[in-house]
Amino acid sequence: MKCSRCDEESVIIQGHQHLCEKHYRFGQMRQTAKRAKKVVPSHEQLEKMAPPEMRCSDCGVLMNWRRKDGQSTVVSLQHYRDGKLALVCLSCNTRHAAMVGDSYRDIPKNHKHCPSCKTVKHESEFTLDSGRNGILKRKSRCKECSNKAVNDWKEKNREQYNQYQREYRAKRKASGNPV
Repeated sequence: MKCSRCDEESVIIQGHQHLCEKHYRFGQMRQTAKRAKKVVPSHEQLEKMAPPEMRCSDCGVLMNWRRKDGQSTVVSLQHYRDGKLALVCLSCNTRHAAMVGDSYRDIPKNHKHCPSCKTVKHESEFTLDSGRNGILKRKSRCKECSNKAVNDWKEKNREQYNQYQREYRAKRKASGNPV
């Protein structure tokens, strides 16, 4: 079947419409903008905004239409604070929300913004961590802020932390591998 809006092959049936990946994503972006009470562009406006080479206008990464092809690179509708609209990757869209104004675009390459101390630092000042999903990426807080948060938690929860340490040491000792 063909898409109801173009000649592309449809991949999704939504109600009575058969949609390609692009037009399905356009519908999602329009609904999200409507729910957030923001400007809702027409399908024609979104079509004009869509970059032909599918590169994010802010970071230059290759974007895709569906989450299954990479969540952080999904095309996303960006409402800039100066009133302009653009299609950017989800990663840039998320960073935009966390920073003052549109200043995230001014961050030099290999640098990152720490939301705790609200400064821009080199990537080497952020710890690499494989979270629950096992993907290795940089933490959002810099090493300094991360260490401060851990130490503050230890102070506030001293007894809980000490109990955990006692259990950990006992388990290591029982397995014949003491700390």
